[in-house]
Amino acid sequence: MRSKWRSTFMTVMCGASLMGGAALSEPSVAPGTESLRESPAGSAVSWVEELATGEGTSELVRTRDGLLFEPSGVMRRPEGHRRLMGLYTFPARGLEQPVDTVRPLLQAKLFPGMELEVDVRVRTLSGAWSEWSTSTAGEAVRLPRAGTEVQVRLALLADEHGRGPLVGEVKLEGSLEGGTSQDAVQSLAPLSYRIYATREGLVGGTTANGHVIKTNDRFVALPSRRALASKGGSEYQVRVCYSKTAKCTTTSVWDVGPWNTKDDYWNLSSVREMWKNLPQGKPEAQAAYQDGYNGGLDQFGRRPSNPAGIDIADGSFWTDLGMSNNDWVDVTYLWTTGGGTGTALVVDSHNANNNAANARFSMVGTWAQGTSAGFYGSGYYYASTEAISAPAVFEFYLPAAATKTLDAWWVAGTNRSPTAPFIVTTASGNVTVNVNQQVNGGRWNTLGTWAFPAGWNKVQLSRWTTAGYVVMADAIQVR
Repeated sequence: MRSKWRSTFMTVMCGASLMGGAALSEPSVAPGTESLRESPAGSAVSWVEELATGEGTSELVRTRDGLLFEPSGVMRRPEGHRRLMGLYTFPARGLEQPVDTVRPLLQAKLFPGMELEVDVRVRTLSGAWSEWSTSTAGEAVRLPRAGTEVQVRLALLADEHGRGPLVGEVKLEGSLEGGTSQDAVQSLAPLSYRIYATREGLVGGTTANGHVIKTNDRFVALPSRRALASKGGSEYQVRVCYSKTAKCTTTSVWDVGPWNTKDDYWNLSSVREMWKNLPQGKPEAQAAYQDGYNGGLDQFGRRPSNPAGIDIADGSFWTDLGMSNNDWVDVTYLWTTGGGTGTALVVDSHNANNNAANARFSMVGTWAQGTSAGFYGSGYYYASTEAISAPAVFEFYLPAAATKTLDAWWVAGTNRSPTAPFIVTTASGNVTVNVNQQVNGGRWNTLGTWAFPAGWNKVQLSRWTTAGYVVMADAIQVR
């Protein structure tokens, strides 16, 4: 009944279809046309996203009439989702002036039972992205902070028959309304909670961000798309530690699940999308399973068979953490800090963990792969010191010239070089910083702060230093 009412309301609000259809009087049979709110007077800036420029999975088909969601071949995760969802992400866009509020103005056809939502995020001064903020039913999106670079993503939900919306136009209007929204409040350190973890598996399937799952893959799923990274991206990462093996791994959020899809349980109750009366850090599936919360049911009316709040892909689950069964782990949500890991660009020593648009890693000569405890991402590389540079090269892209602080991560040990030379190419030339890799392992260590030009910049870890040691190439952080 609710979906029929919503479709009828949209038809009355819009009148005749803006995509060529007639005004509708039988919403239970024919699709409605959704035009999300009228534009406010005095809007600061407006733009149209070109449907041909976005990226989504194969279930999103470009037609003569627009973008159509046809989820016939979607692989469901083990616990299942009652609703099938497709995401379509547009390229990041620079605006002429800062905005903190974005209002979507869409033209789309929806049958009853279908839904169309708009996600928007803003790039912060540190260069990191905020969490995605969602507009439902045409509401304006209030961003956690003002910015001049935003990115837009469509979330298309199919009805019970597997039919999805048809989107004809995506127009947005941004304004600067002032004030600070609740989700701008962040902790000084990344939030960390003890969460029940399950193995995702699903090799050959496709994650919510379009990644095709491969054998021994490395990523995680969280039950909200607010922290869903782009395909192959590392904007939102977690550090997971398993006490029974004393192993940790850092990896990106590439999928949505388990159980729920709108449970950003790591956020404050004032920000949390659903289940606002639960304690921060407690997934709804855990509350339903352990305490009978919500009648013991999840978001879709199902009874969870475990209290999971995170799914872990096979490579991270089996290899990096040494897990053999579903179990409790400690999860740190690295983007939830105002000045640490979560708001920085990280260049990992494994390109599978990097966003190729702004981070890449390469090596000259022969380097060996290591996996001793305390590494960042998916391991590290090391090489013996000798009278030759043959460096490991960390590169990062800056859209504009900026002053940045660089940190390095390594695994400490007695055979590590006490004078490992990091060569930083700055706007003024090369600067060499020698660090002692025998100490301060498993954490970020500041190399320094310098001015960098726009474009690709690099940090090289040379092996040319005192003989008899090894140098460790693990990860670089740019903030």
